[in-house]
Amino acid sequence: MKKKLTGSATGSIVLFFASSMLASVLGLRQIDRLNTETAWVAGGDIPAGQMITRALLREAKVKDTSHAIVDPRQIIGKTLTKNKRDGETFNAGELAVPKRPTLAQAVPEGRVLYTLKPDPTSIPFAQLRGGDRLDVLVRNRHGVHTVATDVRLIGVMRNGPTAKNNSGDVMSLLPKDRSATAGGANVASLVVAVYPQHVYPLASIGKSDKVSLVLHSARGEKLAVRPAATHREVEMVSGLARKKVLLRL
Repeated sequence: MKKKLTGSATGSIVLFFASSMLASVLGLRQIDRLNTETAWVAGGDIPAGQMITRALLREAKVKDTSHAIVDPRQIIGKTLTKNKRDGETFNAGELAVPKRPTLAQAVPEGRVLYTLKPDPTSIPFAQLRGGDRLDVLVRNRHGVHTVATDVRLIGVMRNGPTAKNNSGDVMSLLPKDRSATAGGANVASLVVAVYPQHVYPLASIGKSDKVSLVLHSARGEKLAVRPAATHREVEMVSGLARKKVLLRL
């Protein structure tokens, strides 16, 4: 004849099974912790060719880190060479250092590069920054006139010991907002992006001409710099002949 279990006996059995299950779960978690390691993985799907930033990464537990990069400093700033899915780790063979842009790639569309050697006393051009907007004025025996407007600073040419210490690289590109003095203050001339129609006026500047630079603010719209009107053009007609003359105001 079977004996009926009392309430205390049933409770003990339930407690035993519950304890066994909890111990199993904790044991599995402990084993999982021993077999996993924290690494930086893709925080979403990343296409090949994308430069990795901190926003594209997240920390996660991964089981196999034998080929994974666990230091984010070795990932950030590199270019991905293959597509990466969300949660996948990174290895050295999938990352490449971004190539340095060529000089032609630094030229904005619709412009060309020109090397300008201004008067050092016209403006503290060593304090200019990449992307600054300039106008170029020339003063000579014919007066003062504008030879180029909306000129963009792209880089600088250097001379002296600074250029020699930089493996002979006398030309330095200036990313936006980077100072022209970065890498040395021996600035010999400015490399600027100009519109094609301004090339010949710039090249026509004589040795005795005084070159001045007008720097525009980095905020707001570019202001127009024009001389005050001193003459007015009048057309004179005499029979069939026509000619234009300037009258002083």
